[in-house]
Amino acid sequence: MESMRLNTLKPAEGSRRPHVRVGRGIGSGLGKTCGRGIKGSGARKSPNVRPGFEGGQMPMKIRLPKFGFWSAKAELAAEVPLNSLNGIDSEVIDLATLKAARLVPNKAKYVKIVLSRVPNFTKKVDIKGLGVTKGAKAAIEAAGGTVEVADYITAAAARRERSIKNRALKLNDLQAKLAATGIQKPAKKDKSAKADKAAPAKKK
Repeated sequence: MESMRLNTLKPAEGSRRPHVRVGRGIGSGLGKTCGRGIKGSGARKSPNVRPGFEGGQMPMKIRLPKFGFWSAKAELAAEVPLNSLNGIDSEVIDLATLKAARLVPNKAKYVKIVLSRVPNFTKKVDIKGLGVTKGAKAAIEAAGGTVEVADYITAAAARRERSIKNRALKLNDLQAKLAATGIQKPAKKDKSAKADKAAPAKKK
């Protein structure tokens, strides 16, 4: 094998392609317009065409149908099976305890404890500041524990009750106004009466 010398060094075959000289005659195929075509934005020095632009026709990103939904709260919410609380040493379980036990991600803000498919929970724990389903709450209280619902759940329930109450009040006020003005809903026409009427005799 020939020894390596400075005067024999050269790049690997196929790693470097020869420079193409454009605008040097029609024989190369890249002569007059240098392969850029005739006029238009593509023939200029810096064509300002954004990605996805298709010359004015309806672009692909709009032609394709859209489906699905991505919730911004999906990454902040988490569910914890009830049986997984058996492995926690602490008797008071809150959001910080679940994060320390690595049962929920660190960025979780809304956590709900759900009943496991095969309930096997006999530990006495106190749940604070978390969401709990009805089945999980019954199992925790049956084991001698307590449940303190999160503030945001209590606030949401209060808002829901206020909304229902306000709707009922508005409906009662509307009914009272209609009764005071004597306006009544028009009675529905009886379709059977039309059927009972004899059809008019056809003229000969």
